[in-house]
Amino acid sequence: MKALFSIAIICLSQLSFSSFASFASFAGSANEPSKIADKSILFTLDNGNKLKVSAYGDEIIRLHSTVKGQPFYADNHYEMVASHDWRQNLELSSTKTHWQVAPIGNKSLQVLISKDTLKATFLENGVITLAELQSPSKTGTIIKTEFAYQQDEHFTGLGHGFYGREPKLDLKGQRTGRNYGKQPIEQAPLIVPFYLSSKGYGVFLNSTFTNEFSFGDKEEYSVAIDDHGFSGQMDYFYISGGKLANVLDNYTQLTGRPRLPAKSMFGLQLSDKGHDHDSPTPSNETWWKNKILEHREAGYPLDHVINDNRWRAAGGKRCESKLDWDKERYPDPAAYQHWLEKNALVLTLDFNRCIAKKSEGWKASFNLPSIDNIQFPNSAPDLTNAEFRSWFWDVFYKKALVPEKQYPGDALWIDEFDEQGAADKSMILSNGRSSAEMRNYWFFLIAKALVADGWDKSGINKRPFVWVRGMTAGAQRYATLWSGDIYPNYNDMQSQIRGMQLAGLSGFPFWGHDAGGFYDWKNNLGPDETLYQQWSIGFGSFSPIWKPHGMGQSRWPLDRSKASQKAFLTYAQMRYELMPYTYSMAHEASLTGLPIARAMVLDYQEEELAWQYDLQYMWGDSMLVAPQTKSQGKMTLWLPPGQWYQYASNKIVKGDNVVSIEPAVDELPLYVKAGAIIPKRQFVKSTGFIDKSHLDIDVYVGADSSFTLVEDDDRTEEYRTKNQKRLTQIHYSQSSRQVKVNAAVGTFSGAQDKRAITLRFFGTNNITSVKVNGKSSPYNISDGILHVELDTHSVKQTMLIELN
Repeated sequence: MKALFSIAIICLSQLSFSSFASFASFAGSANEPSKIADKSILFTLDNGNKLKVSAYGDEIIRLHSTVKGQPFYADNHYEMVASHDWRQNLELSSTKTHWQVAPIGNKSLQVLISKDTLKATFLENGVITLAELQSPSKTGTIIKTEFAYQQDEHFTGLGHGFYGREPKLDLKGQRTGRNYGKQPIEQAPLIVPFYLSSKGYGVFLNSTFTNEFSFGDKEEYSVAIDDHGFSGQMDYFYISGGKLANVLDNYTQLTGRPRLPAKSMFGLQLSDKGHDHDSPTPSNETWWKNKILEHREAGYPLDHVINDNRWRAAGGKRCESKLDWDKERYPDPAAYQHWLEKNALVLTLDFNRCIAKKSEGWKASFNLPSIDNIQFPNSAPDLTNAEFRSWFWDVFYKKALVPEKQYPGDALWIDEFDEQGAADKSMILSNGRSSAEMRNYWFFLIAKALVADGWDKSGINKRPFVWVRGMTAGAQRYATLWSGDIYPNYNDMQSQIRGMQLAGLSGFPFWGHDAGGFYDWKNNLGPDETLYQQWSIGFGSFSPIWKPHGMGQSRWPLDRSKASQKAFLTYAQMRYELMPYTYSMAHEASLTGLPIARAMVLDYQEEELAWQYDLQYMWGDSMLVAPQTKSQGKMTLWLPPGQWYQYASNKIVKGDNVVSIEPAVDELPLYVKAGAIIPKRQFVKSTGFIDKSHLDIDVYVGADSSFTLVEDDDRTEEYRTKNQKRLTQIHYSQSSRQVKVNAAVGTFSGAQDKRAITLRFFGTNNITSVKVNGKSSPYNISDGILHVELDTHSVKQTMLIELN
């Protein structure tokens, strides 16, 4: 296969890419392409098969195929693609055997279309990156496109399977799919039919039918769908970029940028799940207040109060309740909301699918046409039913959030909608389509109903945060997910490290999980103290969403051992001090799709070891995290080329090296890249208490670098709708040993005009003087770290710090 691929490169490389012809010269001729109204080019074979080629911007080409007599799906058939309005014209030329197509603005990206078969070959700068072995073909109900397989090519992405349980980040050699489950125990799939190649491109399959991808299994490289007899279509986007970060940026431009949560969602989140719900005193308002005050008084932070069932009326249990406030446990929700605001806390309200039929306004007509074999069959909604989707938001708005009464509610937790897998695939749903086509689409419809058609139109002036047990491509512009009821063991811990990275590679940078594992049903246990320290605390605190949650044992630190309490405080302080860094990275994720927790391959795709060491990851652009995934003993990690600092000791370690270490049981190995600029703030017990009048900046010398600090009001949509945010660019030059803190650009409601800055330099030697804006400045050196204090000054003033 590799030899054949090389021959193809030689033959195709002889084609000319000049002398672009006009569209008019091809119009009307048999089997000749024609330009159509949506700026696409239509190719037709004698047998009636058609191919429509479109360009989305300069770096994305769409190939959409149909067979004789089959009309193309309309662009809005699915809404995974955020917009089709940015198509641009294509240039077309011809050789004896191929049509040559290129976006107007990027002639280095081209696709060759075979005149005999409509088979496509993609080239970038004259080099083949992806070549179809045949045009899409159909066998039975399977529609497949096969590509030439290259032995040295790696693949990643595709979201993740059930529970985020993935054996490797590198998909090479695998045959896999990302589909809705068939039974209730198949929870939390992240259905993103988009993958990235080490060759610098990505492919997005624009179909919700059952999918399968082969990345070299039995030497086959293919993309396929099973339409179950319902006339599916092969429709995929080739996404260019070169660097994987650019490919991901282009993908999230195509399918939508991830919705940025409020800053509070990046603080610690704790629930009442570990509390015994069968005790005489189940969780209620008094329980929460006492628990929170005790927690805070012991020195721990908390931002997010997660309610699991017991806030709900009519029993307050998982399936014995309804969506409404229980007025015995919460006699005055508005007064409770006032208390939460005073203590800088936000609150989640949950919904289990099994309570739908008990909640106000539910109609039996909302159910699927056939509910046989489905768990909770009388609460089994057809998500394509517009009336159900409208009810779903309305019942939250009127019975739970109740804005006119100022009830609590900052986030929605949507559970069990991944458990309708036994539904007959052949049933026709409310929108006229089959269950076979719509089941992979459920999560998108939930997210859109609650956010785009609900929250966004409600006038609620705070960012929505909706997390669902499962997600679909494109829904990142509304909501996110968590990975389901995982086990408290090291196998599931490893899978979550990979699942988190795969989510970030697939457009879902704000993915969450139950840190420490949800429950061990066999042994009636949660995580033991070692696993609690290494996962609930260590890895959990360096996850996008830090949510220790589960049954068996409480996840609150004061309910754990003294050793765990000490470790919890250490990493809680670290997380909150790093909030300016993390939150700036979250903003970057919302603008480009580049996640906070980044797979090593995003920055080091050409390094073979980056594809192998998938139990470590980058935190933002400068920190490397390597969680312990066994109870004790030595572990190895890979440090990429360059110079690195051990975060705990500030010791310098040479990169381009596999390092063997033996950390303490409660230690999370952390490294910082030379040249890193890490903005911090003083530790506080809630992100709502952060003092923005002072900024700490840590500089790890050794390489040039830049960082953009992003600040906003932390909670409303005005950062997005009105560009209400402030950017401060910080630069470090290694050759001149200068730090430049540029004047801040922009503002937001409540922004402070002045701030003091403390700079700390790591790795400096022989410093004899420090100047700030040309004037000598006092400094001190402690434990090898150089400290420079800048007095309060206007944020509009540029500060230049020179080390000599």
